[in-house]
Amino acid sequence: MFDKIFYKPIEFTVGEQTLKFGSLADFEFCLAGRTCVPARKITQMVKFSLDELKKEAHTIKKIEKRFVSMLSESIEDTESINRTLRSLDPQIFSQDNQWRSIIQGLNLEEKDELNPFRRIAVVKYMQYLSSRQEIIKYLYSEKKKNSKTTSSDEGDISANLLKDKLVLENKVFEPFSSTSKNTKMERMLKGENVTIALHKGLVIKILLSKYECKIVAGSPNKFIDNAGRNYDLKVSKNTIGRDTNCTIMIDPKLRDVSRTHLVLELDPNNTLYLTDFSSHGTYIPNKYMESHSFL
Repeated sequence: MFDKIFYKPIEFTVGEQTLKFGSLADFEFCLAGRTCVPARKITQMVKFSLDELKKEAHTIKKIEKRFVSMLSESIEDTESINRTLRSLDPQIFSQDNQWRSIIQGLNLEEKDELNPFRRIAVVKYMQYLSSRQEIIKYLYSEKKKNSKTTSSDEGDISANLLKDKLVLENKVFEPFSSTSKNTKMERMLKGENVTIALHKGLVIKILLSKYECKIVAGSPNKFIDNAGRNYDLKVSKNTIGRDTNCTIMIDPKLRDVSRTHLVLELDPNNTLYLTDFSSHGTYIPNKYMESHSFL
């Protein structure tokens, strides 16, 4: 796990401060509190109109898509995150919680030894964006309840409105919680790995949003989707989602499954690394959540 791996002290500058971290755990702890949305930002968002909330939601979705691609690529090519992060316009990062300054500080030097820290920063920033999305969904829902429907709104049944509905009105799915610790499902943290050692006969229930799938360990290991279709898991990266480029393509009609929803990386020792990149969550038995990391 990442909290047991120590690097030589890393220093980088954020604004006028020089920050020093002795481990990835120190750095993750520093950023964990920055995934919440500041009260000042929430106050601003409360004043947004419905159209402004829609615009904000779609902007976040576009940015998230780029980060998902970046993190997915970095699973196989760890040095790619250095190149990709440095190529991004710093203006796409919010100034809330000093996020823009943190990213700029990581990009001041091209040192590859900073790559694990860059990955953590991107993961935590995505979690901050998710916090913003949840607030936007709530505000949109409340404002829509209190708004008057205009005649033009009533007549508009365009694809854009349907898309807005999917982005802004999706209900957060919380799976049934069993009293048994071994069967209770818990939502994975976006961008953070969960490590599972596979042994023959092991069956792992997994939910893509609300759709039940399974991972079955054997020769070969298999992924079984919600429709009961079987897919062999290859040794390397397996992507799961609605996108046609995914290794395992989920039914495109399941709109609350993301285009790139989940990445399963299988190593030659039969260890499986799961990474969630979805908007509406991936749920696994909570006993596996103890092994989450950024590696």
